[in-house]
Amino acid sequence: MRRDLVEKVLSEQIGQPIVVNDDVSVALGRITHIYVGGVVIPSQTMPETSLAELNLLELELDVAALANRRLHFDNLVVDGLQVNFLTAADGTTSWRKGRPTPKPEPENATEEDNQEAIAETGGSNEGDPEGSGILSFLSDKNVAFTSIGLNIDDQTTGFSFVFDLQSLTLEQVDKGQRTKVSGTGSVNGQSFEIEGDYPHSAPFTTRANFGEMTVSYDGEPFSESEGGGYRAVLQMDTGEFGDFLEVIGLERVLEGNGQLQAELVSQDALKIETFTTTVNLEDGQQLTAEGSIEDLYTARGVDLLFDARLYPEGQPPNAAKSFQELKFTAFEMHMVGSLASFEFEKLLFQTNAFDQGLDVIGPASIERIRRMPDGRLAMLGIALQAGPVEDPILKADGEILDLLQLQDVTFEGTLNGPAKLILPNMDEDFVDQLGGINADFSLSNEGGPVSLNRFNATTYGTDLWALDLALSVSELKGLSGLDFDVKLDVSDGASFLTALKLQPVEIGALAVDAETSKQGEDFTASIEFEAGSSHLLAALDAKFPEGASVVRGNVASKRLDLNDLKNLTATLDQLKSLVGDASKDPETDVQPLVLPKETNVQPLVLPKQKGKPADLLDVQRVLREADVEVQIDFEEIVGQQGVTSVSSQLSAKEGTVDFGPLQLAYGGGNFSLRAVMDLIDSPDWLSLSGSTSGWEFGEILDELGIGIDAYGRLSGEFNVSGSTASGNAFVNSMRGTASLSMSQGYVSTSLLELAGLGVFPWLFSEELRQGYTDITCVVAPINIEAGRVSSDSIVVETGSVQLVAKGQVDWVKDTIAISAEPRRVGNPLSRSAWPFDVTGQLSSPKFKLDVGGSRNKAPEGADAMPADRQPCVPDMNQLQ
Repeated sequence: MRRDLVEKVLSEQIGQPIVVNDDVSVALGRITHIYVGGVVIPSQTMPETSLAELNLLELELDVAALANRRLHFDNLVVDGLQVNFLTAADGTTSWRKGRPTPKPEPENATEEDNQEAIAETGGSNEGDPEGSGILSFLSDKNVAFTSIGLNIDDQTTGFSFVFDLQSLTLEQVDKGQRTKVSGTGSVNGQSFEIEGDYPHSAPFTTRANFGEMTVSYDGEPFSESEGGGYRAVLQMDTGEFGDFLEVIGLERVLEGNGQLQAELVSQDALKIETFTTTVNLEDGQQLTAEGSIEDLYTARGVDLLFDARLYPEGQPPNAAKSFQELKFTAFEMHMVGSLASFEFEKLLFQTNAFDQGLDVIGPASIERIRRMPDGRLAMLGIALQAGPVEDPILKADGEILDLLQLQDVTFEGTLNGPAKLILPNMDEDFVDQLGGINADFSLSNEGGPVSLNRFNATTYGTDLWALDLALSVSELKGLSGLDFDVKLDVSDGASFLTALKLQPVEIGALAVDAETSKQGEDFTASIEFEAGSSHLLAALDAKFPEGASVVRGNVASKRLDLNDLKNLTATLDQLKSLVGDASKDPETDVQPLVLPKETNVQPLVLPKQKGKPADLLDVQRVLREADVEVQIDFEEIVGQQGVTSVSSQLSAKEGTVDFGPLQLAYGGGNFSLRAVMDLIDSPDWLSLSGSTSGWEFGEILDELGIGIDAYGRLSGEFNVSGSTASGNAFVNSMRGTASLSMSQGYVSTSLLELAGLGVFPWLFSEELRQGYTDITCVVAPINIEAGRVSSDSIVVETGSVQLVAKGQVDWVKDTIAISAEPRRVGNPLSRSAWPFDVTGQLSSPKFKLDVGGSRNKAPEGADAMPADRQPCVPDMNQLQ
């Protein structure tokens, strides 16, 4: 009977059912003491769960108040309390959200009595959540709790808080005009203390400690004329940020400290008028946020500014030299709206290579933020869009399973909009002609590097250009698992450039078809290019193991018009403006292969201070570390006078780059050229070697403006090296040897015979009669040394005369000193009738004829020519 009576009375007092499992004892008196054991408050929404359980409840009943029809308990002692606030995955809670159970109305009770009774039970004419009756019941009582356990487990957010409190006391002081709260214990294993002082209708204070984290919540109530409620200031210092993460059950992935200050107003809603927070991490990163929230319970009216510096102040990472070195350095974000639907008024990411701004993204929504079972903080059900609300250009859905480290990110979406979206500088008159872009994509970094699982894009609604792109990259950082297939067709290059507000280049139709694939260590690529009448095909196979990379490939063309290549270069120069750099004026006067000396050639690697994406490719490093062999074969070349074909090979191994032999057909002649560089020991030094043949001697004289009819096929060999700092530096530092030779030719003059034979023999010579001289051979070996060319024996030989010259030319010092002696073949000791010297400035040389001739001195004991005399070897050197 006692249990039934207590169950009924306490259920009415707190507004929800109570079950007493053990005995109830009563010590009667003016102040009656009631002892209740085994009290359970069952959950009305989770039948298998109790909302609260306690071992012993002791309370005092004022019998005098009871005689006046007022039931009043006080001085409660609670021991062994366990409270369970549980939320299931479907949102069901262990407490009932609804109107509490009202007290039965006594007969003849006035309306004033009814209102008083409702207030005493904690009831309300509004729909209050279950539990508010308990709080109202306890609000004016002295209560002492010992051995308290509070389990807050929310399956929708994944957060769980386990409070283990040794004691918690509610004390009414100042004749019931002030409530004081104090308690000690632990939360999720971290020590916990709380002290609160709540005067009625006066400023209040709250202090709490969770391990090293400190929280203060001080406020002042509004008067009834001001609408009730209160204003408060919340201040929090996390102490060691890793401890804070552990307290709330998250992985300890960040270290540092954080501070938060917020001004809150509680009236019709709980509003954060302003808040600022700063988190300083131990490695020098800093995250700051500020803003306001109109309704904290519903997360509406959000206006937040975020700013993150991802590196120590004043110590940004070095400028990226490769894609592998690309890093995010900072971001700024301005978010407005609500948690259910928000927009980015500003979203800016900064890297150590270049900046990229995304002006407007939104509205966006987040289904929920929750703690994962392994301690990660996740953001789930993210939906965002960009562009006009009624017809968005971008739509994407995804999730972030590790928000604190921005890992395990997955997004899928579509992009559909005008081509102006990716070509922002186009002429407005061409917007319709350039059509639109349609794309779908999938992006993730689950368990590791970022991967672009899918990106497919096509153009539509245009006859001016066509793009068909398919791309996937399993690891963006190292371009691992890359598959890339693009087809680009431009019907008229000049119109396309005009549409982009660029200088038109008459390149005609342009087509590019490229495919690349990288799986593991293997990489393959092919590209086919067509412009005008030109066609170019390149293929590449490579392996990229941990050691030296291996590259094999070929570049081939059946027909290559250098005018098409020139126009392509000019077109690409214009298109560079789309990424921020272009001359705007096509260099239509530049001849391929031969650039004017005054031309400033654009380097392959842009200056580091520019911070352009082109910095990210270090060609020299690739050649230094790789094993490369690339075949080059252009069967027909058009557009450069004389050049008809090119064939060569580029190889690089162990730091040595070898280009050649380059087989180049020019006019009637041919070159075979080899270039070698040692990128490890002498990266600024180039060695050239090779040979040339097939040059027509008469055509060369014509080019030089010497009006003498001549014939002969010239050939030569060379082996030189020099500095690669510039073209002038190479010429002026060049060292090595070269030689020139010719045989079986003629020249339409007999002056050479006159100089070597003398006047009278010349008058009766066959050469004078026929009007030309047959050239037996020409041999000209030279030494080259830093701007100076010298030779000891340049020989020009006819059937009757051998001319031997020696001397040097120094183009750096602008000097020349050459002497030549013509004399009869096989008679080196005879007098040379007309030897001559060329001396003085190279730019203005002086010619001197040695009247009277000259003689050679015979080597001791040598005065006879051998029977097997060698042509074009100085006769003086053949004497025996």
